[in-house]
Amino acid sequence: MSAGQDSKKWRTDQLLSMAARVVERRKDKALAALGLTHAGVIALEGLAGGPMNQEQLARRIAVQSQSLGKVLGRLEDSGLVTRTRDQHDRRQFAVALTPAGSAALATAHQIERDALPEDLEGWTNLQHDLARILAAFQGPGKS
Repeated sequence: MSAGQDSKKWRTDQLLSMAARVVERRKDKALAALGLTHAGVIALEGLAGGPMNQEQLARRIAVQSQSLGKVLGRLEDSGLVTRTRDQHDRRQFAVALTPAGSAALATAHQIERDALPEDLEGWTNLQHDLARILAAFQGPGKS
């Protein structure tokens, strides 16, 4: 959709979905230079507060543990995280950021910020409205 097209012909949910995909593609393209994906950055962000096992991390970032395992494998191969078998529960792995992972996360944040216009008119209002939408779906008894 171009700026000249009539947005009235699109439902709000369609515009929201299209905008999210455009933003994700721009960010993924920018992150590819680091060898990262958006999913990888989310996993790194989840670990920024300290090591945890894969199940805890999956819950923290709201993804399936199996999907996260693939992402963590790529991050481990790149030297951005370590996975160490838990001494108390041999079925679990403790996952932690490496110094290279912390540096990559900081760089990724800058790349993501640079991928979008900084002073988009109404950006603050949009952020507030999107937060309200998410809160409405995440309230008590919602899923």
